[in-house]
Amino acid sequence: MLFLILEMAFLLIIALSIGVLLGGWLSKLKTKQAIANATPTIDATQGEQLALKNRLNRCFDEKVALNLELKSAHEALNKRKNIPVGDKKQDINLQEKFNVLMDDLQIRDDTISSLCKEIKHLKGHNQHPKC
Repeated sequence: MLFLILEMAFLLIIALSIGVLLGGWLSKLKTKQAIANATPTIDATQGEQLALKNRLNRCFDEKVALNLELKSAHEALNKRKNIPVGDKKQDINLQEKFNVLMDDLQIRDDTISSLCKEIKHLKGHNQHPKC
């Protein structure tokens, strides 16, 4: 009788050990799959960084073009102020163009600022050279 009790206890201990090992292994496997599905791959992150850098460079180019156009509009507006002319409609059009260009320039500056922050967040402390 004592032998049967010891045999049953021994088999229960073996079953418990197998259950713990199998449960731990399945838990690790499930955790690895969840981590693999949750984190983006390095290629995807690098692709996103490249897209952000391209967009940032495009914004810098647009900003330069807007600055040149703004400067020419500002010079034209100053020339119109120095010459007394009764045509106020052209002055108003130049002033509106100047204001629109200033708004576009501000939008580009805001976009550049946000893109620099995103690139800094993705790369860590390394920044785009123009930021």
